[in-house]
Amino acid sequence: MRRQVTASLLACALTVAMAVPTLAAEPAESAGSAGETTTQEVQTMPQSVLYSGQIKEIQTDGLGRVTRLVLSSDRYGEYAMNLSAATLWVDGGRHTATDSQGLAVGEYLYIFHSSTATYSLPPQSAAYVVVRNVPQDAAAPQYHTVEAIVPQQDGSLKILVDRGGLYLTADADTALYRYLEGEAPTLSGLLPGDRIMAWYNPVALSHPAQSYASALMLLPEAGWEAPSTPALPEEGAALTLTLGDKTSLLTGRYESGTAMVPVAAVAQALGFQVTYTRHADGSALVTVESDQFQVRLDIGQREITGVTKIPGAVGMTAPTDYGAAPYIVDPGTTWAPARLFEMLGKTVTLEGSALSIQ
Repeated sequence: MRRQVTASLLACALTVAMAVPTLAAEPAESAGSAGETTTQEVQTMPQSVLYSGQIKEIQTDGLGRVTRLVLSSDRYGEYAMNLSAATLWVDGGRHTATDSQGLAVGEYLYIFHSSTATYSLPPQSAAYVVVRNVPQDAAAPQYHTVEAIVPQQDGSLKILVDRGGLYLTADADTALYRYLEGEAPTLSGLLPGDRIMAWYNPVALSHPAQSYASALMLLPEAGWEAPSTPALPEEGAALTLTLGDKTSLLTGRYESGTAMVPVAAVAQALGFQVTYTRHADGSALVTVESDQFQVRLDIGQREITGVTKIPGAVGMTAPTDYGAAPYIVDPGTTWAPARLFEMLGKTVTLEGSALSIQ
C-alpha cells in the first residue's frame, strides 16, 4: 500500500482548489474608501474536473467494494480517487451504467472528480463519475449539470452547462439513455439541475463554446447512492447452493474470501465429467470437462487452466488464480473455488451466503 506523505506540518487534510482553469467569474461589490463600492472578480470553482490515467493501485473494503484508486498519468501526474456508494460508473462505449467488476491494475479510466483535493502525495479527491470502456477512436463522454434549456425554432434544444461556458445542441437524432433502469428519458423531460453524461463532437471556438450532442445519459439526482450489497459471509460459513435452476442439497464453504465447492459433486450435478489422476511423484490432478472444454486443477496449486477439446482447434486460457488452491479432504473430496466453472461457461454469483452457479 502506498504510503501517504502529508505536506509540510499540515495537521489535517485541508481541501484546496487544484490547478485547473476556472470557467466563470462573478462580480462582487465591496465598500470603497469613501462609502463607494468597488467591483471585484470572484472566481467560481468548476463543477468537476476530468482526470484520465491508468490504475496503479486498487483498495477495497471488507465487502470487496472499491473505495480508493491510485492512478498515474503522463499529463496529470499521480492522483488518488476516493470512491463511495454515490460514485457513478459509466460504460463509455455501450452508453450504459456499469460497475467495478473486473477492474484491474493497468486499466485506463476517465474520472470526473471534485475540484478540491487534499494536500498530500498523491493528492486525493472525491470521484463523481468513473468512465470505463472508451473506444480508442472516440472521445470520452463528459459529465455536466444542466443549467438552462433553450428551445429552438427547429425543435432542437440548446442545453447550457459549465456555468454558461458551453451550449450543447440536442435534437431528434440525439440518442437518449438513463443510468438507472426504466424508460428512456425524453428531451422534453430534461430539466435544469439534471445531471447528465454527454457524448459530443469537439467544441466550436466561440463564447460560449458550442457542440452537438450525439447522445445524452440522464444520471440519478445528486445524493443518490447505489444499493448496499449483502455482507460477505464469515470465515468458514456454509453456503447454500443453487445449481442451474435447482436448489441443491450440497453446500459450499467460504474460506479466505473465496467461495469453495466440492468439485466432483457440483460438476456432476451440472452435467460435467470429473477425472482424478495421481502421479508417481505424489502430485494430483483433477479435471472437469464438457464436450468441448477441459479445466485442469493441480491440487495445492492456486492457478487453474482450461484447454479446448475441439479437434484441430488451438485454445487455452491463461492460468487463473481464483483466490485459493484446490485441496483434498479425506476420504477423497476435492474442494476448489466455485469460479472455476466460469471457464466452462457458467455464471457464478455470491449474494450473502447464497451461492449460485447457472
